Amino acid sequence: MTEIPTAPSTIGGFRVAIFAFACLLCGFAVWSLLPELLRPAVIEFPTDAGSAVAIYAHRDEATMAARIGFVRGDLWAQAAFSYGDLVWNENKHADAVSLERARALTELAITYAPHDSRLWLLLAAIDSRFDWLNERASVALKMSYYTGSNMIGLVPARLLLSMQSRAIQDSEFQELVSHDIRISAIHKSELMPAIIAAYNTAPLFGQEFMEKTLAEFDPSILASIHSGAQQR
Repeated sequence: MTEIPTAPSTIGGFRVAIFAFACLLCGFAVWSLLPELLRPAVIEFPTDAGSAVAIYAHRDEATMAARIGFVRGDLWAQAAFSYGDLVWNENKHADAVSLERARALTELAITYAPHDSRLWLLLAAIDSRFDWLNERASVALKMSYYTGSNMIGLVPARLLLSMQSRAIQDSEFQELVSHDIRISAIHKSELMPAIIAAYNTAPLFGQEFMEKTLAEFDPSILASIHSGAQQR
């Protein structure tokens, strides 16, 4: 048989296509791997002052990894969590500019990961530092419940914030918070400190709501709270 000659232009075009694909694949590999090398392994959602302080030291690496990852919601979430020290530490007078920066970063993270209830809770905590009477904090808290109602790890922080919000006087919000209180009662060996902390820091309307909920679900916990209060 006589072989059909291959045109040089066809061979050249094929080589160019292969080279372009290889460059694209290499670029994708660098884009995928570089953030993984830069991202800190220690950043999770800060649930107390101690963990927030530990995360703070890795803020720059987390932000750089998120910028390189660009559209990766998990990286932006880590970058947002690195600002948890502004919310969870004992300093109640954090710089307004820093809080606005943290809020902007958290909103950006939510854009790429709207399903992450931890981000909504962080946004609510940041907004609460400005003014508990504003609607932004309560809306963010509701979104935290809607996107992660059964995440036990979020219950302590979420319950602490919810019991201080005037949104607790709203019937829909009451149903959401009641769910966390019931989870806390079911896992009271683990979450009893969270219940006590939320009760002790709540204003009168929050304490009354918790008392009513616990009286219906587990009066023994309410008795323990009152007993502890009397001992102090």
